[in-house]
Parts: sequence; C-alpha cells; structure tokens
Amino acid sequence: MPDLYHFLVTHWGLSVATSALIAVFVACAVVVGTVLFVVGFSTYVERKVAADIQRRIGPNQCNLGPFFGELLRVVVENGKLPQAGALGRAMAAACKPFQRPLSVLDRILGRLAPGVLIFMADGLKLILKEDIIPDAVDKPLFRAAPYIVLASALGGLAVLPFSDKLYIADFNIGIFYIAAITSLEVLGILMAGWASNNKWALLGGMRSAAQIVSYELPVGLAIATVVLVSGTLSMQGICYSQLALHPGSDWHSSGWFWQWNIFHPAMFVLAPAYFLASLAECNRTPFDIPEAESELVAGYHTEYSGMRFSLFFMAEYAMMVVTSAVAVTLFLGGWSTGLGPLEWAMMAEPPGFDAAGVMTQPVYAWYGWLVHLLAFGLKTYALILLMMWIRWTLPRFRVDQVMGLCWKKLIPISLACLLCTASWMVVRMMLAEQLGATLLEHITFWLRAAFALGVTAWLVWYFRRPIAPEEVAAQEEVLAQAGPGPLP
Repeated sequence: MPDLYHFLVTHWGLSVATSALIAVFVACAVVVGTVLFVVGFSTYVERKVAADIQRRIGPNQCNLGPFFGELLRVVVENGKLPQAGALGRAMAAACKPFQRPLSVLDRILGRLAPGVLIFMADGLKLILKEDIIPDAVDKPLFRAAPYIVLASALGGLAVLPFSDKLYIADFNIGIFYIAAITSLEVLGILMAGWASNNKWALLGGMRSAAQIVSYELPVGLAIATVVLVSGTLSMQGICYSQLALHPGSDWHSSGWFWQWNIFHPAMFVLAPAYFLASLAECNRTPFDIPEAESELVAGYHTEYSGMRFSLFFMAEYAMMVVTSAVAVTLFLGGWSTGLGPLEWAMMAEPPGFDAAGVMTQPVYAWYGWLVHLLAFGLKTYALILLMMWIRWTLPRFRVDQVMGLCWKKLIPISLACLLCTASWMVVRMMLAEQLGATLLEHITFWLRAAFALGVTAWLVWYFRRPIAPEEVAAQEEVLAQAGPGPLP
C-alpha cells in the first residue's frame, strides 16, 4: 500500500523503516482477514452450488431464527442478574445498543440468505473439537505440516494486484515469487503424509507430490508465455501491459477488453490449459486424488482432527483464491474493467514520460482504485464459481488419467503455445520494420477486436439458442429419474 507508506512518512513524520513496517503489517492484516472471510463464506456458496446442481436441499437451517440478536439478548439479561460481576455488567452495557440492529440483521439474513451462518458454525465446531495427536506420529512434522500448507497459500497474496493502488508489494519478479511460494504446498502435504505414520496418508502425500510437480510444468510454460508477451515479471506490470496504454493513445485505441491476453490467439488456447493445471494444483475435483476418500479413507490428512484438520481445507480455498487471481492477472486483464472510455474517465493523469525519458504509468482518481478492486474481485470470484461448478459436475479422474492429461495433453499444448507466441513476436518485429509500429498496432487492435467480439457473439448465441428436441428428451428423462419438481 504505497499511499499509506507515503502518508506515514510525510504527515506523521515516521522513519522510512517504521512506515514501511506499519504499511506492510496493515496491508497484510486487511488482505489476509478479507481472504479468510471469503474462504469461510465460500464454503456456504459451494454448498449452495452443489445443492443447485444436484437438485437437493442446501444449507438452510442455520439462521432461520434469531441468532446475533438472541445472543446479545442473553448477554444483556445475564448482566441484570444479582450474581453478575463487574465484567458481566460491562458486557451487557456494551451489547445493549446493538441488540435491536442485530435482531433486524437476523431477520434480513433469514429471508435473503438462509443458512449463511453455517460457515461460522463450522468454525465454532472445529475450534471446540479436541486436537488429537496419535502416539506413533512424528510430532514436530505432524504439527508443522498444516501451517506450511496454509502459509504457502496465504504467501501468494503478497504480490497480487488487487487494484492499481491496492496491493501489498509489487516485486519486479512477482509472478516468479508466486510460482515459488505456492510450490511449498507439496512439501507440507508430503510432511503430513509421512509424519502420520499411516500407509493411506503416505499414499495420499505421494500422489500429491506426483500431481503437483507434474502440473507445475504447464503452469510454468503458461507463465513464461505471458511474460514473453508482457515483457515483465511484475504483476502490476502485466496488468498495465493489457491496458495497452502509451503516450498519445486515447480511449479509441487502449483500455478495451480485447487487449487482454486471453484474446491473443495462442493465449486463447493456453488460458484453459493453465486453468486446468491450476485446478490440479489446488487438489480440487476432478483432480483430488491425494484425498480420494473412496480409495484412501481421507488421504494425507487421515490422522488429523480439529483445527489442524480444518487448516488443510482453509488452505485449499485460499489456494483457489490465489490461483484464480493469478489467472485473472495473466489472462483477463487483472483489475482492468475492459471498457476504454471508463478507464480514461477515471484517469487523473494520463501516461507520459518522466525527466529521464522513461514512460510513466497513468494515475487514477480516488474512485478509480475502488472500481478496479470491484472488477478484480468479480472476475476472481467468477473463476472460483467455475471451480465449484466443475467439482460438482465431473467425477474424480483415475491416477493414470490425471497423469496422462498433464503429460500427453497440457504440456504439449502449453509448449506449442509458447513456441507460436515466440515465433509471432519475431514476425511482429519484422513487420514493424516494414509497415511501421503505429500501423501494425492499429491492425493488431482491430484484428483482436474482431476476434473478441466474434467469440462473445458465439457465446451469447450458444447459451441463448433453442434447445434441440433430443436435448429436451434427455432432460426430461433425467428429471423423471430425479423426482417431481425442484427440491425446496
């Protein structure tokens, strides 16, 4: 958060080291707290998605009646009892003003999102459960494994570009840092399987090592391709490169969604390959063979209980957030809204050159980073919902199918896209010498615009087209087997 750092230095007169430490601490606390809330809330969303896809009842019994208001009412009434101490009376006095507003909140939640508090119930249950450590385990490694897995997932948040001004750090090797820190997850899973002294857990850990190490290859090739196009390893630099802003440009020629990397022809093929590989790195269905409860009892976390057990699943959802955010940054423009006029309307200062002749990035107004934060959050959570959709639609793959998909399909596709992109970069330099860089940019701009608009039109037609009679018959057969009408 550079603005907070400059504010502390200029207005409060703090030293550079102290200001940097405070700014990093505040940014980490805000980002990690928000992500952990999203992780908890996503368990509710996934239950709803699963219920809708499988036509069954989802979570709807957790907060139908009063919850927060009733809790505060009990605290207030206990504070009035004769045997209440000073602390009880103080708690009652502090809670009384919030009793009525929270009672109204209970009624709103009960109507709009029944069952939304189930993730709080899950957390309370796991906190209260006994933390059992078997005698035969390697206790230091057994205790450390879940923390390493969670730290690996949360460590990737440090360089994510949530907005043009909202980020913790902007390393010049940001995407390399994410690839390195998230790879530590396999170390924690291997530690959990080995330290459990359980053959099922060890098999789950070995499966995870084979899967994650294999699928890091297509992920690395995809990252290398994006770096080749963007010319930078910085996450913010990759976002700015997809805006295609430069001195002298305007909303006619920059800031549009077809300038995102996904609408590069090679990237259009590479983006789904990267998404599948990142899905496998999250150990999500259909790539959840490290857990495989039908084969391995529960996989690498068989011997865990209580909060240590829950840390593995918190890490899984946190890794979903990180991988989805990285996919948005690499292929979907990052925090860009994709609307040229809107991007230029939010600029306080357009791009230009500094005294040394180096091009500077645009400066956005105070509301610009809020719009960018909203755009980044919506695109990221859309990919998380896609992960949930895939989980409750496809069955689990066999081990040979998982490895075959990686080595026989994704790696050749990713390598071919990298070679095609590199070849195009060489051809582009030759064409720029003959046609001129400006003319070539205009030609590329309109070709990508035609490709993006064509893909968008096809998607609209595909999802709005009339359903064929044979598809209607198949749906009716499925509905007849499922029972009468949708479940409540």
